[in-house]
Amino acid sequence: MESLLSLLVRQGLLRRHVENGQVAYQLDAGCLRWCLGDGLPPPDPLYSRSAQQEGYTSVRRPINPFFQELYRAGAAGLGSLEAREHTAQVVRPGERERRERRFRGEERDRRLPYLICSPTLELGVDIADLDLVHLRNVPPTPANYAQRSGRAGRQGQPGLIVTYCSAFNSHDQYYFRRRAEMVAGRVRPPRLDLANESLLRAHIHAVWLAQVRLPLGNSIETVIDADREELPLRETVAQQIQLEESARQQVKEQVQKLLAADRQLLDKSGWFSERWLQQVIEEAPQAFDRAFDRWRELYRAATQQLEAANRQLQTTRQKKDQQEAERRQQEALRQRNLLLQIGTQREESDFYPYRYLASEGFLPGYNFPALPVRAWVPRGSEGEFIARPRFLAIREFAPHNFLYHEGCQWEAVAFQAPPGGLEERKSSHKLCFSCGAFADPHLDCCPVCGTQFDGQNSLFTQLLEMPNVRMRRRDRITADEEERRRQGYELQTFFQFAPESSGYRVQEADVLSGQTPLLQLRYAPAATLLRINHGWRGSGGRGFLVNFDTGEVLSRTQIQQSRTGSSDPTRLQRVCLAVRSTQNLLLVRLVQPGLGDPQTLETSLRYALKRGIEETFELEESELAAESIGQGSHRAILLYETAEGGAGVLRRLVEEPEALAEVAQASLEICHFRLSEAGVQDLRPECRAACYECLLSYANQREALELDRYKIRDLLGELAHSRTDPGSSRQEHLDWLRQLVDPRSELERRFLEALAEGGYRLPDDAQKSISEPRCVVDFFYDPNICVFCDGAVHDEPTRAEQDRQLRAQLLEGGYRVIVLRYDQNLQEQLARYPEVFGQGN
Repeated sequence: MESLLSLLVRQGLLRRHVENGQVAYQLDAGCLRWCLGDGLPPPDPLYSRSAQQEGYTSVRRPINPFFQELYRAGAAGLGSLEAREHTAQVVRPGERERRERRFRGEERDRRLPYLICSPTLELGVDIADLDLVHLRNVPPTPANYAQRSGRAGRQGQPGLIVTYCSAFNSHDQYYFRRRAEMVAGRVRPPRLDLANESLLRAHIHAVWLAQVRLPLGNSIETVIDADREELPLRETVAQQIQLEESARQQVKEQVQKLLAADRQLLDKSGWFSERWLQQVIEEAPQAFDRAFDRWRELYRAATQQLEAANRQLQTTRQKKDQQEAERRQQEALRQRNLLLQIGTQREESDFYPYRYLASEGFLPGYNFPALPVRAWVPRGSEGEFIARPRFLAIREFAPHNFLYHEGCQWEAVAFQAPPGGLEERKSSHKLCFSCGAFADPHLDCCPVCGTQFDGQNSLFTQLLEMPNVRMRRRDRITADEEERRRQGYELQTFFQFAPESSGYRVQEADVLSGQTPLLQLRYAPAATLLRINHGWRGSGGRGFLVNFDTGEVLSRTQIQQSRTGSSDPTRLQRVCLAVRSTQNLLLVRLVQPGLGDPQTLETSLRYALKRGIEETFELEESELAAESIGQGSHRAILLYETAEGGAGVLRRLVEEPEALAEVAQASLEICHFRLSEAGVQDLRPECRAACYECLLSYANQREALELDRYKIRDLLGELAHSRTDPGSSRQEHLDWLRQLVDPRSELERRFLEALAEGGYRLPDDAQKSISEPRCVVDFFYDPNICVFCDGAVHDEPTRAEQDRQLRAQLLEGGYRVIVLRYDQNLQEQLARYPEVFGQGN
């Protein structure tokens, strides 16, 4: 058998695949031979035996009439069914209008029966006769449903709305069981984080630009002098954007009027001030100029490619080389035409000036991703740029990943090196594995958790900030490539708090059940998130091998060739990719993980809280991300808002006492539980751990074995009755208690450290004075618990008798007394009073 399989591999009929020491063989689909049949199933050549002599009856296998009729009649109709994309990614001149005309039946070509549109249905045409809308998934909110479904059946005409509910999407399944809540649900007003610094700066820029009265025209060339090598602002533009003091004062007064209703909220943010407002207005001209840097980078790269292609055409003497030079020349011209808005509709291009400034974050642009990564797709004799948000691009545009666009398959094969080279995009960082922060490479300790860096808890790494990429058409994918794509990339997220004068811009709170802490919350607005792609899973996190001259990313075959000397290794560097973004984030740390598998508890809680937040605040699944971060005592759940400008929901979880309890109640319902006077009831006992109607989803398949709704039932039940204390954090309270302890008492210090490290409940007070009987209690728990830490001095007979009498008087006065001894195990003593100190970690 081995010889036969080896022969078939050599002949190209089979492909050999080895994984985890196991050898498998896969049939090459390109070697299959398809023949026209007569509508009858052929006999099985392996298992059927048919005698050919007289007296034997030939028996045919039974026919499935459904498929027979489908292939004979239905296939013709299905073959004529055509669907075309109608989104902002269709940038070929006039193509969107042509598809609209075909959809309305106004073209001589056959009518286009099906348009695939973005959620906003970017038609911009009269579609009063539209009678069918097919939603490929359940919209996030009833407002979205009304907006999308309302496209059909206008002007009193009937309309049909079909919504597909995926079996592998928890959101879809949730509303499939509660259809009335989506179809006729309450439309809530939209949410916006008005205290978002980036969002407010963009609106101030808009007021400034209106005051400047600068006509941007239809092309960035109106603003940028493309005839000069450095691509500066045109002199007239540079002069016009410099406002006099009186004009700047008018901008400031207009902004103050706009912000008057929200001034109290902004003053509490910690970063907003009159000085900040003045600085944004004064620096607006420089920010306006910098906003065009990414356009300059693309334009210079296209110009360099055009000049190189022209030189090659003048010097080459081979027909093949001339054709390649002509192809690169036309590609460069197409890129420059797109950048200059030549031959494109003004609103259809990412480089329409107002749309471009919105994508760069200079102007507000809620429908456009800020600072996107772009991919050049060379379709035929033309080509186009397609954009993705950075956190999506680091996966979708990653080296040798495959992208489907306009009915074709494309592979990311190279980076578009900026004129200064890829070296300019390299940076060095230290990554703290203890808490998940990233820091400057010269630091010896983590600025967030204080951990001293070593080879085990940190990593010094060089990262390549992800540039724009070039795609290549692919007609066929090999078995190895398909398997690698299934495994995906190894991605990690790290964070850095926004600085302020007193340290970091962080807001902390505790989630309490009675007086017992359940969760510690740490909210960080405008934090910097660093997303790192370490390469394909199974590659050991070694990153990608990149030619820093050409931008080409080597595949496995090319890596082998470089080792044999067929590729110049001098400019090859192995790097990990990174993107960064400014987002609001929330760190959630379990104070009392409880018994059982902590990994299962944490993973289940992470997805339950994410789903609960989405349903409570009506967020799309893509608007909120949840990951695990850190390790040991600093391990936490990282939640961050991905929507442009922020949704403002994470801030509410810290500031509103009942917000997290409401989320926990929604999470319980999602996990098939219901709160009652008798406790938490299980509404679906047949769901043994998790299902696609609760915690499971297509996106978390790799963590399916770590999901168990029963592991978080009791915790969610406690959280549903909890309150969030937005006052001083646990750490601040602990620091205050440390200042109060008797400096002569080693036992008091040990007691506090044991409570802190073990996740026990902290005392409400220390060295508390009691008037009757007159005494000072070492530690006090509200409302009546006195804790004494008795060291060796309390063994002296006279002191011991005084202690006995005093504590008897406290008991008579209604106090409860707990005595901790220096000569007994402290952990065992804490375990005797779980109703006071809690269960601990």
